[in-house]
Amino acid sequence: MRNIQAILFFPMLLLLCGSAGAGPVSVSVLKWKGGAAAAYTIIHDDLCNPSASGIHRYADTIAYNRGIRFGAGAIVGSCVRKGEPMWMIMERMVRHGHEMLSHTWSHGAAVDLGRGGADWDVGRDVVMTKKVIEENVPGASVLYMIFPYDAYNDDRLEELKHHGYLGSRSGRRMYNDRGVVVDFSNYDPFRSNLFDAFVSKEEQDQLLAGRDSSPVSIYDNANDDIEIQHVDAAIKTGGWSIQELHSVDDEQPWGWGRMGVDRYRALLDYVSDKADRGLLWVEPPTTVLRYIMTREHIDGPHLVDGNTLTFSLPGEFDARYATEISVEIRTGSDVSTVTGRQGDKTITARKTGNRTFVMDINPVLGDVALSYNR
Repeated sequence: MRNIQAILFFPMLLLLCGSAGAGPVSVSVLKWKGGAAAAYTIIHDDLCNPSASGIHRYADTIAYNRGIRFGAGAIVGSCVRKGEPMWMIMERMVRHGHEMLSHTWSHGAAVDLGRGGADWDVGRDVVMTKKVIEENVPGASVLYMIFPYDAYNDDRLEELKHHGYLGSRSGRRMYNDRGVVVDFSNYDPFRSNLFDAFVSKEEQDQLLAGRDSSPVSIYDNANDDIEIQHVDAAIKTGGWSIQELHSVDDEQPWGWGRMGVDRYRALLDYVSDKADRGLLWVEPPTTVLRYIMTREHIDGPHLVDGNTLTFSLPGEFDARYATEISVEIRTGSDVSTVTGRQGDKTITARKTGNRTFVMDINPVLGDVALSYNR
């Protein structure tokens, strides 16, 4: 019996010694989940529109097979007309991790674009679209708006806030400020989400020939690879790229911004490779903006007595934005593992380098007691 007691006690002794012997420990919040260099989001516009059937016929499966999740903006009136078969398709997409977004009821302009006035009704385009998707698609939670024609104003954004949305694809001005979000010092989930729209070189040339305006994409389309340039821009700047896409199809003869199936596969292979190498964190829009909001508003983490992480958030912080953030833990001496205890939950850190670990923590759930194990 004496020998058994000694064996049982020895692992605990290692744990206690490890806690005291981790050396000076430092902690910091990583800019992106898991320590990725940049964030990247794909949003497919016009789900349920006949011109965009390739979203559910091709894009869904191609992305799912590569572990990539995107946002899909539904024209909800068209979804209603398609009925139960479309709801089942959207349910499958949600199971695959894709996020359902509102693209209004009928794709009417939210502001007057000089084409006969706006076609916008907050009860229909904001409230009803959210309600109808959530009632018909199990697991869907509609929290993000993409405006038709990427056109909006401050009144439209305030309406979204009032009716429970958490963000929208909206920079500061239509056709300007596209690209990558790099400044998060005053991040606003309704006004700071810069993006770029994919169009083929032929479509870009046709648009520029027909009007005096900035190009739809800010990237050089000479080599017809603007989607790759947008990925690279995120990695180069360490920011967040939102890529606006539409259908994925080789057969549909019409539809603005359509990308061929092979080209889409090549894009997602490129994105998947960057993600596997730790260069990109790829998620739908609300997942990323929640991370930004939590990261930017948190006070902490603070390390107390070398083994307790504490956090605080301002009282006015909207808890619906709270999410897990990645905390890097650097130890002053070699340890094999770092674990945390938050309430009744055990969190195991991932070792990412010499004396370096990353732990994903939701700061609103309380302090985390750390243990360092040799």
